Amino acid sequence: MEELIQTLSFSNIAWQVITPLIFSGLDILTGYIQALINKNVDSKIMREGLLHKCLLIVAIVIGYVVEYAFNLTAVAQVITIYICIMEVMSILENLKKAGLDLGKLGDILKNKKEE
Repeated sequence: MEELIQTLSFSNIAWQVITPLIFSGLDILTGYIQALINKNVDSKIMREGLLHKCLLIVAIVIGYVVEYAFNLTAVAQVITIYICIMEVMSILENLKKAGLDLGKLGDILKNKKEE
């Protein structure tokens, strides 16, 4: 696990905060576009999605607090990496729902949903 964290290490703390925000923004954008394409834009779902994104930011802040308060390393990095992976998966799902053929990656998503 430590090797994975070092491999995915951010260049600085600013990117550790900005990266999940960028992925979250792209998730919101792709989700909205696919909802427009599928003609199912719902303000309640959008509001809940935005609130979930706010909670992800809170999770990152909690990671930093735990990291510095207890002198632990990589807590915030693990949280950030997890959020980034989660957002990328959500973006790929949105693209699939929008009709973008992803080939094998699309099959992986389909199999994951069926489980």
